[in-house]
Parts: sequence; C-alpha cells; structure tokens
Amino acid sequence: MRPTSSGAPHVHTGWLAGTIAVVALLLIGTFATVSAASPPSVDGISPTSGSTSGGTAITITGHGFTGATSVAFGVDSAVPDVLNDHTLTVVAPPHDPGLVHLRVTTPAGTSASTAADNFTYVEGPTVTGITPLSGPTSGGTEITIVGAGFTGATNVAFGVKSAVPDIVDDTVIRVTSPSHAAGVVHLRVSGPSGTSPVTAADNFLYQDPPVVTGISPTSGSTAGGTEITITGSGFTGATSVSFGLDLMTPSVVSDDTIVVTSPAHAPGTVHLRVTTPGGISGSTSADNFIYTEGPVVEGISPSSGSTAGGTKVTISGSGFANATSVSFGARSVTPSVLSDEVITVISPPGTAGVVHLRVTTPSGMSPATAADNFTYISAPVVSSVSPNTGSTSGGTVITIVGAGLTGATSVSFGDKSVQPTVVSDDKVVVTSPPNPAGVVHLRVTTPIGTSAETPNDNFTYVASPTVTGISPTSGPITGGTVVTITGTGLTGTMSVSFGSISVTPISVADASVVVVSPARDTVGVVHLRVTTAAGTSPPTSADDFTYTSAASFSYTLNYRWTLLVWQGKDGISVVDALRGRESPDNPATNDIYAHVTAIYRWNAVGQRWEGNFPGNESVPGVNDFTTLSKGTVYWLAIRSPGPVTWQVQP
Repeated sequence: MRPTSSGAPHVHTGWLAGTIAVVALLLIGTFATVSAASPPSVDGISPTSGSTSGGTAITITGHGFTGATSVAFGVDSAVPDVLNDHTLTVVAPPHDPGLVHLRVTTPAGTSASTAADNFTYVEGPTVTGITPLSGPTSGGTEITIVGAGFTGATNVAFGVKSAVPDIVDDTVIRVTSPSHAAGVVHLRVSGPSGTSPVTAADNFLYQDPPVVTGISPTSGSTAGGTEITITGSGFTGATSVSFGLDLMTPSVVSDDTIVVTSPAHAPGTVHLRVTTPGGISGSTSADNFIYTEGPVVEGISPSSGSTAGGTKVTISGSGFANATSVSFGARSVTPSVLSDEVITVISPPGTAGVVHLRVTTPSGMSPATAADNFTYISAPVVSSVSPNTGSTSGGTVITIVGAGLTGATSVSFGDKSVQPTVVSDDKVVVTSPPNPAGVVHLRVTTPIGTSAETPNDNFTYVASPTVTGISPTSGPITGGTVVTITGTGLTGTMSVSFGSISVTPISVADASVVVVSPARDTVGVVHLRVTTAAGTSPPTSADDFTYTSAASFSYTLNYRWTLLVWQGKDGISVVDALRGRESPDNPATNDIYAHVTAIYRWNAVGQRWEGNFPGNESVPGVNDFTTLSKGTVYWLAIRSPGPVTWQVQP
C-alpha cells in the first residue's frame, strides 16, 4: 500500500485479485484431488440370462465395486454382496422378459450401460408343487413335478445331484430321485430358458429308514385295542405300522415317537414295523409285541362320577381272574375281584372328561373300547351370564355359560330358585323371577353340586326407567333438536322412542340422556319413552315433546355451554342467525346476539377446533368460520345464567 492524496492507504487491486485467483486454483485442485474416485465399471456378468421369476444368482466382475449399495436391473434394483473391489454377487429380482442393463452404484457413482452388462430375462421354468414330498436316502422315488415352462427341460437338480426328467407336457414332468444324504433339498428344473428359482414349493425331504428302539406296553389282548407307544427315530411322515400282516395307521407325535392301537390278532409274538417315506424299520427284538388272551370289558355301571372320586363302579366282562389293577385314564387303583366276569372298583379323583377303564391281569390289559368309557363330572361352574341385568319385575331370558351344567335342576337368584332349560354341558337358559333392585348371584345346582359364587355370575336387578322431564319440549318436524331427558334408572339406555320412531342416544348417564329428535311428517305431541334392559318408561305428561311446523323451531341455550345440531338455514351467516335476520324476514325468530360469547365447531378433516366470537366480525383473522352449516354440531357459550330460547328458521 501507499498513501493517497487524501492520506488514506491505497490498495493494489491487481495484486489482490491475483492472490485470490491463485488461492482459488489451489482450493479447486484440492477438491478435485478429494473427489477423484471414479465410478464403477462392469467388465462382465455370469450368467447372462435368467428366469423372469427372478432368483438367478449372478456374479459381476469389473472394478470400483467397493462400497456398492445397489445393482439396477433396468428400473428394478437389488442389494449386492460385495466380495472385493473387482467382484460382487447379486440375486436377480423378478422382471418381464427382455434385455436389461446391470448397473452398479457406489458412493462414487453408477456404472455406464455397456454390452458387457447385458442380462436377458427369459420365461424360465417354475415349480409350483411336487408329489410326493419325501423319499428314502437310497433314492428311487418317482416324483411328479408340476409348474410351467418345462418344455425342453434337460435336468432336475436334487441339491448338488441331478437327474434327467421325463417331460409329460409344459406343466408336468416326472423324475426319479437319486440317492442323497438325509435332509431337505430343492428340486430345480433346468432347460433352454434357464433354471427354476428356489421356492418352498420345490422342497423334497430325504429320509433314512425308521428305526424302532422300544415299545410300551410290550403285550396286549388278542381282542386288540391296546394303545402302544413306539420310540425310535425317523418316524416323520409315518404312514403305517405292521402287526405281522396287519397294517394300522399311527398317530405321529414327533420324529422319535408314534402312538398306534393294536388290531385283533391270534396269540403270539409279532414285530411292529414302521413305514415312512424313508423306508420300513427292520425287525428286531426291540419291536416284539406279544398277543395274549387278556381281559375284555363289556360294560361299566355307573358310567359317570364326581371329579372328587369315590364312585363305586361295577365292571362286567371276561378274563378278570387275578386282575391286579384298573386304570382310570392315567390313574390306577386296585379292584375287588368278584368273579372272572365281574369286578368292582372305587374311582380315584380325576379331571372332568372321559377316561377308559382298562383292566390289567397277568395275561395283559383290556383294550380301550366305548364299553369302558367313564365320564368324570365336575361341580358346575358359571363363567358368564348374558344379559347380566334385568327388570325387577322379572321375565328376562338369561343364557348361563360354564361347565358341568349337565343335569342342572335349578338356578338360584339370591334366595329365589327357578328351573332352567339345559342346552348342553356348558350352557343353560333360565328366565329371571321378580326381585328387588340390586345384585344377586346366579348359582347352578346339578346332581354333583352347586356352583360357587363368583363375580362371573352376578346379575343386577334394576328398576324400569322413568322420565321426569325433557328440555327443550318442542322442535321442528325436520328433526335435529338436541333433547336432554332427565329421570331415574336411565343407565344403559339403548333407545329413545319419539312416538313410533326410535333413535339411539348420543350420551347416557344414570339421571340424564341426550338424544337428537328424528324427522316426522306431521306436527303434534309425542311421548319420549326410554328403553333399558329393565324395560321402557311409561308415558306421562313429563315426556311430552311437541313437533312444530318447519316455519320455526327453538333451541334452549343453557349456561354456560350448549351442544346443538344446526338445523336452521344452511349457509346463513352467524350474525344473521344470532340476530334473527332472514331474507325474507321471519318474525317468529328472535335476536340472541347479545347473549352469545363464543361458538365452536370441530373440523374433522383438519383435526382442530374452530371458533366464532360474536362482536368481532370486523377484526381480521379472529373468526375461523362466519356461516352455519346444516347438520353440523356446534358448542355455544352464553354469558347470562339462562336458559335462553333461540327461535330459528329451518
């Protein structure tokens, strides 16, 4: 710098501009160095085609793949698995037939479209089901595969092994399974148009042949009916258990447990051999079952008893000599043997339900049959009553739900009893007797006992409703008047009738109900009668409501807030409505402008309250709305004690 003629310093602007330019170039060079990473590029893909159903695993080679976030298949994309900067893999998504570019995106950009990234979607084979779903590890299972696109199929892969299919048509092929280790494999069909994708529909289970390691019990009656538990391995999908030459269908509990019932058979030893899709178990000493001339139960008396036990049961049949025990389901007791045909036993405690009474002797156990069924019955239990309220005058039809209700002889309502109608073991129906207002327990009595008192059996007697007053007492025949009904016993109000027209209330309390009057064709007086579970209020002068002509009708505004549904002129300004000004003027309407301090409405679309404040019409932005809409609910606040009658024109 040098001094100017005025004494102020002088700056060499040329020098300064040059310095700034040099600094800018240095910064640009720095930024260029930071952002010098190049976008990725694709050198090749393998394979270059796949099924339109997706699922083709593709390897992409090139460079700049570090940090790759997606691979575009035309307009679709998939998340890749980046192996290194030069290689990534990705699974093709479903797509329409045709050619797409596979473009790799990293933080440095997206690879350009080239011939090296071309991938062709073709209508490849699709597997929708296979039959059967499993077979032995030794192979040889003939499998039918259904799907689409099978024409020209050359191979079916069983995991890492393959087999040549027999093509029936484009939707069905057959193939014989090769040998394979145990486990689930996917059956994937390959042809000129690609390989079917992996889905749950192509799962095939290779199984080892089942092995039986033990059975329990190891003997049973020649009459059959012995329930046998077989333990071992490879039981999944078991279709039969052979008792010598007889086949029985088992119940598969798990891969190592099945349960089967023995068929009738001549005395002697048989092998229990299990058949599954994996083969047939071998015969060993572990699967020996001995048929013996065992006991047979032909009848029991009585056939039911209390869950508390103690019922003396007589069992008749044959082969009872030397009987050592009688099982009641899983519980066993010692019998008293009267003869080879009759024994008696005392039932142990049990849970409600049916059990088999099976007799055990040295020669075996009696088979389970319908003739030995014994039903444990518990004392009745009440789980709910519906309805749970009714009139003190009685006559309410009540459904009681619970358990152990079979044979119910009475239902007590406090200290009064009535006879029920038994529908089933878990349901009875009864009609309530007259009773004073209050809560009583509904207790069911059967031959086994009486249900205990619980909150579930509470029934409330309530007095019939009465109406002592309504406000307002009139409204237009167009309806829409919000009427408050006062009285007693109004809790649970279900409906209010305006003469012959019933409506549902909008709010209910024990001493008041709020309802909106329905429209009516003619003017005149109707009774407002309230209906609850206890009955309907009687008509009195206190419930008279007068329908007036549509020329005008009134609202009663209470201090401080009043809820009303606007049934006046649609779109009338708030000021005109409050002042009783219409065009043409209706002399029946009145001016309540000075009484109202605020009007609110709920904007359901905007989810907000909106207000209008009379007296502030000239203040911009104060009022959210300036007109009233027919059918809309409004809250009005008045400053005077009230009530104030507002006569409006519909």
